[in-house]
Amino acid sequence: MIDNMHLQHSVLGTFLLPVAQALRLAGVDPLQLLEDVGIDAASMANPDWRVPQEQFNLLMRRCVEESGDEAFGLLAAQQIRPQVLHGLGLAWLASDTVYDGLRRLVRFGQLVSTASDISLRDEGELTIVDLGRLPNAANFHYANRDYVVGMVARMCNLALGDFIAPVSVELERPAPGAPERWDSALSSRVSFACEHSRLNWYRTDILEPLVTGDPALARANDEQTQAYLDSFMMHSISREVVDKIVQYLPDGLPSQQQIATSLNVSNRTLQRKLKEEGSSFMALLQDTRLQLAQKYLAYPNRSVVETAYLLGFSEPSAFSRAFKRWTGIAPADFREAARQRPASASEDKTAVQGDYPK
Repeated sequence: MIDNMHLQHSVLGTFLLPVAQALRLAGVDPLQLLEDVGIDAASMANPDWRVPQEQFNLLMRRCVEESGDEAFGLLAAQQIRPQVLHGLGLAWLASDTVYDGLRRLVRFGQLVSTASDISLRDEGELTIVDLGRLPNAANFHYANRDYVVGMVARMCNLALGDFIAPVSVELERPAPGAPERWDSALSSRVSFACEHSRLNWYRTDILEPLVTGDPALARANDEQTQAYLDSFMMHSISREVVDKIVQYLPDGLPSQQQIATSLNVSNRTLQRKLKEEGSSFMALLQDTRLQLAQKYLAYPNRSVVETAYLLGFSEPSAFSRAFKRWTGIAPADFREAARQRPASASEDKTAVQGDYPK
């Protein structure tokens, strides 16, 4: 049986920026629509922020509904800039050939979406970029697939610095009301209701050396992207438990059963998985509260009383006793000592509700 916790996919937060721009072009207020689907627009300022896949799916569905544009995914793709894809986008631009850029997309596709299943293969004179089968996910809309197809085509043009079109495009989506818009946007013959979603290129067209190719720059961005993926994709049940603890603490002390339920596992299964990682719920709870307490107290605008309630304590006196037991000093003394130290940039950024050590 598949563990549901491994199916909680996410999308790179900056991937929403072109969507917001497309909404403006369509005359729709992006901030209001983001709020309607439960997305905090301010989070897009954080380059490492990620959006749950199902929430992104819902956003794309609502974009089509609110704009009245069945080709909204293609419109969003036309707003993409390389920086939206972080190191992948910059490495793509610095690739030796368009073909190399596509290989990087396959290698680092999970940066954009952890559900990515893109593959690249050669067949005769063609090179085929296959997007994989349609995901079985809540709120999925074909605009998601249009957005990705349009992104691939646009990034290839940006890398070349000129126009380059696939020979043909095959999409699993049903034929839209105005199929000529897909032909025009992708500058290719587009077929619908196909068995696969893929872009087909003449290999000779995408193997021409690019004048902007910079192997050293591409390699540096590859390393940066790989480091991010290694850090992000390393699954840990302990990490997920900490995420939930931080989420629930302001509403009171969460129980192990409450955390297990939120992760869709039984209490016994959660206990067993934590034990396999050499941890326990109580140890994670105490460690998380301690580290958050130290961060909150180091922040000049947060009081001891506020910190106590944010950490799930019913009374400030209970927090003071616990903190002294953990550290050997009272919260007020710790805070005063922290004031004497120059505040680091990292402290200023992380001493906010919901943050915790990475």
